[in-house]
Amino acid sequence: MNTIYIVGGAAIDITGKPDSICRERDSNLGRVGIRVGGVGHNIAKQLASLSYEVELVTAIGSGFHAGMVRESCRKANVSLAHTYVGTEHTGTYIGVFDEDGDMLVGISDMSVLDHLTPDYLSKLLPQINQAKMCVIDGNLSPESLEYLCQNVTSPLFYDPVSCAKAKRIGGNIGSCYAIKPNRFEAGLLSGESRGTLRGIYPASDWFLEQGVKRVFIDLIEEGVFWADAEGCGVVPAETREATTASFVGDAMSAAIIDGCVRALPAEECAHLGALASAAVMLQEK
Repeated sequence: MNTIYIVGGAAIDITGKPDSICRERDSNLGRVGIRVGGVGHNIAKQLASLSYEVELVTAIGSGFHAGMVRESCRKANVSLAHTYVGTEHTGTYIGVFDEDGDMLVGISDMSVLDHLTPDYLSKLLPQINQAKMCVIDGNLSPESLEYLCQNVTSPLFYDPVSCAKAKRIGGNIGSCYAIKPNRFEAGLLSGESRGTLRGIYPASDWFLEQGVKRVFIDLIEEGVFWADAEGCGVVPAETREATTASFVGDAMSAAIIDGCVRALPAEECAHLGALASAAVMLQEK
């Protein structure tokens, strides 16, 4: 069965970028975009484009925004058969960027995902455990992440989503086959310095000591760091720069997941990730 389960977020992404220097506490002229996003959704779409059967287990509300999520998944051939549907609003993310594309602030409301409780997920466990891989993200509650880490027998891939959510996985990170934080999330999770590339190495050592088999750290314009029991290194970025497109990193995750499922060496998986993120960057320009 060539199926991958993804348990995580689907949301409406709203982004704003000023035409010139951003003036705080004032209305700025610029561009505002809206699209379907969320780490789980973005990874699901990319994996479906690679011919996997993808089951996205998420939670959505009612109304127009929920319809946007449904339509996006329908067009991408991503199944929502096991998604929770409630009456509240669908998850929403707002990101404000400066004139260079660097994030100034982001606000995320993914409270609808609180419905993905351990009890809800337990009913899906038999199917999840038959999948090639189960992808989980930091939008889930600590209780649900703990449940999945302790009960899923398929290889787990963890994306922390953000520094604010990274630690929700708690002491269960060692149950993950592979993880893909960025350098800031890696530093927060491991307690190691992430200010320089040198600081990434002790962070990856810590993850491996916890039981993670493969570590991938997104270094943005510097590339992708990889590490496993066989070695470690950095794959240079193909084309990467600051961007308002959060899904660029999710494309990297999907490519790395594809490589892991195909049992490719960790370095090759990292190279696939760098190529995928570069390809998405070029498409958006």
